[in-house]
Amino acid sequence: MTRTYYFLLLGGILACCTPMDMFHMESIDYSVTHWETADFSSLTKFDPMMENFETIFSLVLDKKLIFRVAAISYPTVCPDGEHVTASGLVYHPINKKSKGVIDFLPMAHLNRDGGTSEELYAAEGMLALLGYTVIVPDLIGSGASKDKIVPFLMVENTGRVAYDMRRAAAQYLWDEFRYELPQKTTILGYSLGGSAALAAQKYYEAHHPHSVKVKEVHAGGGAYDLPAAFAAYAQAGVSEYPAIPHTILAFDHYYKLELDFSYIFSGDLLENDNYRTWLHGEYDAAILKDLLGYNLHSYMHEDFFKPMDQQNDMLKKLHPLLPLNSVSEGWRPKAPIYLYHSKSDVIVPFANAEVALRKLRKAGANISLVSYPGDHYTVGYLYFIRSILRFL
Repeated sequence: MTRTYYFLLLGGILACCTPMDMFHMESIDYSVTHWETADFSSLTKFDPMMENFETIFSLVLDKKLIFRVAAISYPTVCPDGEHVTASGLVYHPINKKSKGVIDFLPMAHLNRDGGTSEELYAAEGMLALLGYTVIVPDLIGSGASKDKIVPFLMVENTGRVAYDMRRAAAQYLWDEFRYELPQKTTILGYSLGGSAALAAQKYYEAHHPHSVKVKEVHAGGGAYDLPAAFAAYAQAGVSEYPAIPHTILAFDHYYKLELDFSYIFSGDLLENDNYRTWLHGEYDAAILKDLLGYNLHSYMHEDFFKPMDQQNDMLKKLHPLLPLNSVSEGWRPKAPIYLYHSKSDVIVPFANAEVALRKLRKAGANISLVSYPGDHYTVGYLYFIRSILRFL
């Protein structure tokens, strides 16, 4: 055969292949730190509250299913480009064929010892009980990277870290089970995980459309639009969760803003530079609630509550970063998005979800918003239960 024939034959083969047939995620180093084999009886290990539903789910869970949960670590980067080791969890059925892949982005862990890989049974992994392969990244600031400042609501880095976790999970699943990770995935997440779910979708679709195919995204209780969230907090003057100061500290650190915090914070949070210790992973949300309370006026500078054009120069440094880190800005989602939110949510105001719905729909997204009664935490349980029922 001539060389020309070989080239024609190769060209014909390539022409018959679609991009999705040809592109796979590049390999990445990883290590398994600990693992365990489990079955349907692990329901309450994922969340003790599931004991209330144990009888119901015992009727529908596959009692013959056995799955493996492994904590793995892998290399990735912080928002400022610093190389770091991150971690996460991979759940995979070992005696039955996987029903598919779910990327489940985690809720926030303010205490640096509260990352998902610190405990093998994270609530986000419950769909493993139904026979799915579930990937749960810790994100930066938890697990193996708990010495780093949590990059609260920093969209690009959230997506990058989730993608690197997916690469590590793919390599682990192949090495351990000879299971080739499908390109199709469904992305879920609640609270901070809700924002992270859309951040992962945005990153996958923008940077790796040929190696990851997002089928749909189910996000609940997330801060999808930061200008809207900041405005809603300032108008309400209350917050049950210190999302605002954590976000500002993350932006200051990773964007090197060199903020003068006497123009950002006030009260006990500012006194003796308490923000440097209170907001850096020593305390969980319950302790921070006791230290800060719910009244934003007690720990935010008075200019925070003014219209943006009347705020001081330190606060104005944040303005261009808010839309930059909003998952409702700057893209047209390809996969359908389903948002779930409480109308009475005082942790992430409902107005934030409404703004995101309007902006993404205007950009051409296939998106819907469902409201639920109850507070942020009640709707969180509804979200997880609904996810289990939906994937049955």
